[in-house]
Amino acid sequence: MKNFKEQTFLLEASLHGLAKWLRFMGINTLTLNEKITTEIIQKHPDKFFLITSKTTAQILEKMGINFLLLPRGPLKAQLTFLLLKLELEPSLSLELCSICGEKLIPVKKDLFKERIPPKVWDLCEDFNYCARCDKLYWEGDHVKRMWERFRALIGRIC
Repeated sequence: MKNFKEQTFLLEASLHGLAKWLRFMGINTLTLNEKITTEIIQKHPDKFFLITSKTTAQILEKMGINFLLLPRGPLKAQLTFLLLKLELEPSLSLELCSICGEKLIPVKKDLFKERIPPKVWDLCEDFNYCARCDKLYWEGDHVKRMWERFRALIGRIC
């Protein structure tokens, strides 16, 4: 297995759902809002492109840029293909912001008391913060549901 924790994946706009799950796995991702052009590729020669366009694949190949051509279709097929092809460990680390991909910072809950619902305040001690998005994270019931969804998405390869 290659260490893709050091790598940044650059995804075409249609793969925003996949980007979120890669962030949940602790893998750096950026999602483009515009069409992938030669100019975009030249700005990001060090990125690993995840795409669904055969035309874009031909351009990336000619330019010598790392990429993976994913199947068009449901998230489950794309995630399974990606994990198998790149030999990625199917595990959630939840150390990156799901919105922007910034590394989360462990924080003391006292610093965010006004933002934490009373029930969460009583039940949780560990909180993480995204400085870029100004978002606070904690491990609630949603994490269990996220693991269940993840297992459903990658069931064949677990």
